[in-house]
Amino acid sequence: MKFLYGCLVLGLTASLASADTLPAAKTPEVVKGVQSCLAAVDSHQVNVENLKKDGWSAVSASEAGKPVGLPIPLLSKGSLLLLHKSDAENPICAVMAKVPNVSAVRDIANSIDIALKINGKIKDGKPIPAYWFPTEHAVELATTGSVEAPGVRIVVGYRK
Repeated sequence: MKFLYGCLVLGLTASLASADTLPAAKTPEVVKGVQSCLAAVDSHQVNVENLKKDGWSAVSASEAGKPVGLPIPLLSKGSLLLLHKSDAENPICAVMAKVPNVSAVRDIANSIDIALKINGKIKDGKPIPAYWFPTEHAVELATTGSVEAPGVRIVVGYRK
């Protein structure tokens, strides 16, 4: 339940840091972003230094041309945005991206299956949202945006 609460917090924060201005991400880029999160999330924290070594850079947000603080740190790499929350009981990291079309979401889910070497779990007979449970982690892929401007949010959390 705490993991799902974290997903909700990240979803709300994502509206502050929209990926609309970024180009659509390709599937391999999204999968590498998920792998960055998996490598950075452990039982105590999201290791930001590991993310920076992997090429992620801190970004800031603005409103009406003035800088505004974000409730959750925001990083970017290529066409991806990454939000993380270390001070939670279960640290979480989320990759967000605009995708070229709705069918790209299935391609991303299939590529995550291959990268994690486990099949995604379905809920209520629907392939999206998709869930994976690699050792000590939980991964959730959800769609964002609309049919005309689709996107994905993939949350990686530590699980005991």
